[in-house]
Amino acid sequence: MKWKHNSIKSQIHLMQAVVFIPVIIMIGIILYMMAWQNWQYRQSIRNLTMATEFNFDFKSNIDYKMYRIVIGADSFDTLDPYEDLENSRKIFEQLKASTPQETSKKGLDGLLQLIGILEKRIDDIRGSSIFGDYDENMERLEKDIYVVTDLIKESMSNYIYNETKTLETMRQDLDDQIKQTIALCIVVCAYIMVFLIASFSAFGKKITGPIEELCSYTMKLANGNLKVSAPKSKISEIQTLSDQYDHMVVRIGELIEHVREEQELKRKTELKLLQAQINPHFLYNTLDTIVWLAEGKRSEEVVDMITALSLFFRTGLNNGRDFITIRGEEEHIKSYLQIQHFRYEDIMDYEIEIEEEIKDYSILKLTLQPIVENALYHGIKNCRKKGALKISGWIKRDDIFLKVEDNGIGMKPDELLKMQKLAARRGEDLDQREGFGIANVAERIRLNFGEAYGISIESEYGQGTSVTVRIPAVLKH
Repeated sequence: MKWKHNSIKSQIHLMQAVVFIPVIIMIGIILYMMAWQNWQYRQSIRNLTMATEFNFDFKSNIDYKMYRIVIGADSFDTLDPYEDLENSRKIFEQLKASTPQETSKKGLDGLLQLIGILEKRIDDIRGSSIFGDYDENMERLEKDIYVVTDLIKESMSNYIYNETKTLETMRQDLDDQIKQTIALCIVVCAYIMVFLIASFSAFGKKITGPIEELCSYTMKLANGNLKVSAPKSKISEIQTLSDQYDHMVVRIGELIEHVREEQELKRKTELKLLQAQINPHFLYNTLDTIVWLAEGKRSEEVVDMITALSLFFRTGLNNGRDFITIRGEEEHIKSYLQIQHFRYEDIMDYEIEIEEEIKDYSILKLTLQPIVENALYHGIKNCRKKGALKISGWIKRDDIFLKVEDNGIGMKPDELLKMQKLAARRGEDLDQREGFGIANVAERIRLNFGEAYGISIESEYGQGTSVTVRIPAVLKH
């Protein structure tokens, strides 16, 4: 079955779009309506202001100027009423361009006609003799100029009245639009709430179902059942988790098998090391030495030998534990060297210099004894001069180093290379190796501490051999 996967992120984005797009549209409509109403309102206020200022000044200015001209106190050149007429025309044209109501526009057309009539009446007075036609001009002033300016003022008052009514109508329309907008907001909010409730309910079920299946799957894994498969899901993120869980389970199975194999190998190496420690030849030779000392009436040395032998096996067994303190390992080596020194005192001296500060750290038991035994039997015994064995130990940063040095026969380059390869090899049948003791120790160190730790070997033929053990500074006892 082919699954169509939808991510949680894409579904959340879809829900956000469904919620926010109507809100954005609604906000846009509201802002547009508010801007339009505000523009109309400001335009009406501006028109009313211009009309009121005109109505307040025009009649009084024209009447005053024409009266002064008629009585001969001023001339047309000094007062110039035509300038007022031109300004009036400009005001009326501006008002006409910004007035949306047809009735108000018609009123402004009438005002422009009245301005034309007034201009003609003023022309009549200008064409007459100011002093010769005084009575006729006064009559023109009373019957023509004053009457026309009264009509202009009255018409402008009507325009102001109409604009005021328009402003009131706009206010009422604005109130209605606000009510409609509030109702629209309530409807949209109700839609959003219903949609969110329904969407989150469906979305929650869609998410929690696969998660519950995944939790059930992990519980089975926790109970040790690694054969179950992760549940499938149409949600890409959860499917990714399922795929990763399946991969992790496979990896865990491989690691468990690897650990089982390593544990089996560790048990084999521990057993082989213990068998090597309980070497019948070493035990026979030691008991022969004890018998020989007893026959020679050297009772104190017999006691020392038996005590050393007892300590050697007791430390080696260590109640079945894998780790021992470096102090305990030092005692184990001392008991081993004490036993061997009784037999080889003519050909061997030994020295142990382990720093006191590292003696409480942990080490795998039987780490040094196979190395010391190898130095004794393959280095010092084959040397014609008196052998010297030195064991030292120190700490550097977070690692501990233990070195076993001898001045024995050493190894030729090909022998050294062979021994280094044996110490570096792992996971093979240790029964088939020469240099079993050192290789076994190297294998146990790697299995317990990791690949960074182990044994390094240096040797020069005729000069001696140096074996260095590197382990981490840890406390495991």
